[in-house]
Amino acid sequence: MKKTNKGFSMVELIIVIAIMAILAGALAPALIKYINKSRISTDIQTGQTIATAIQTALSNETGYDCAVALGTGSIEFTDDYYGSSQNDVFKKSVASTVGGTKAPTIKSKKCVAKTSKSTTNTNKHFFFKVDPAKNEVFVYIGGDHQVYPTADKCLTDDEETNCAH
Repeated sequence: MKKTNKGFSMVELIIVIAIMAILAGALAPALIKYINKSRISTDIQTGQTIATAIQTALSNETGYDCAVALGTGSIEFTDDYYGSSQNDVFKKSVASTVGGTKAPTIKSKKCVAKTSKSTTNTNKHFFFKVDPAKNEVFVYIGGDHQVYPTADKCLTDDEETNCAH
């Protein structure tokens, strides 16, 4: 019986690996850009969900009173909303409307790491400001960059230069 060589030679395999490495190097920057845009888009959507949850909580009279007691300063949306006492109708309502068992965390990395105000888990939490008298809700990521009602230009621009606050 005659034995025939089947398969690829070492040179052919090295050439294929080199071509794949070149393609990966060329496509990686574009892929990373799209991943970052996707993360920012997710954060904006989560901010809208949080704002809707806050507005829903404000529609309850007891929840409204709890929100007034919080004040109009920047408030960090953390896991303690999910373990709140029954007396805090506002926190309970917001947590149940947002869903899950923990506070949502920030997915994007753009801009946030430079200026976060988070005290519990740096760069991970959403913040919000509520003005019950004016029925206004603002949601921020990292404490500085607004995602609701409109997103900061820093988040939607491709340039990193607009990130400083």
